[in-house]
Amino acid sequence: MSGKPPGTPPSADAARFSRTEWLADILRERILNGTYAPGERIREIQLRNEFGFSNGPIREALQAIVAEGLAERAPWHGVSIKQLDEGQLLELFQLRLALLEYAAELAARNRSKDALDKAAVLKTEMDAGFSEIDRGGQHPSFNGKLSQWLLTAAGNRMMREVWDKTMHQTLIYVNASLLRSHGRKSRALIHALIDTICKGDVMAARQAARDLTQQTLVDLGIKGTL
Repeated sequence: MSGKPPGTPPSADAARFSRTEWLADILRERILNGTYAPGERIREIQLRNEFGFSNGPIREALQAIVAEGLAERAPWHGVSIKQLDEGQLLELFQLRLALLEYAAELAARNRSKDALDKAAVLKTEMDAGFSEIDRGGQHPSFNGKLSQWLLTAAGNRMMREVWDKTMHQTLIYVNASLLRSHGRKSRALIHALIDTICKGDVMAARQAARDLTQQTLVDLGIKGTL
């Protein structure tokens, strides 16, 4: 992902790949923040009307999010946001937990100065997202901030690569769970995870990662334990 898209699309004389990347970033952000719901169809004509792009960049941007596993293409039905059933979600979050739990352990062992310095800022940003939900906002800007901080604090580059290739899809459902529950229990669990890592309490950090992941499933209404 190339970062937050600019406020206006690239000019018509820009290379097509830049227009494709710009639109793909827009689509990713909308998927991850819940603007597009799982199962919702993304219509090319709506994107043409909204952005004024030709078919080429639009179809290439859609193919990019399909390749990343965020959407799927069905014959005669176009591109829709990927929707998982309860069993698939449970398996996906079991994998998420395995990565998060070990990342929490590594982060607590490392207690890097950079991670400690950013911890307070992260808690403030997460609280701001919850406040946005409390005010009726439908698309709070969490954007995986907690997991990205955790992976950076863990200091394992291979783990980050695996996460980036497999776990983007979970952010759709994490954000959905926070919107549904207003983060009533998750807020405290997020703070607990950050605090135990900063204290270097390895076992408590692992448990906090597990508790937070389990709460996400509860808030999604998914039965089953991790």
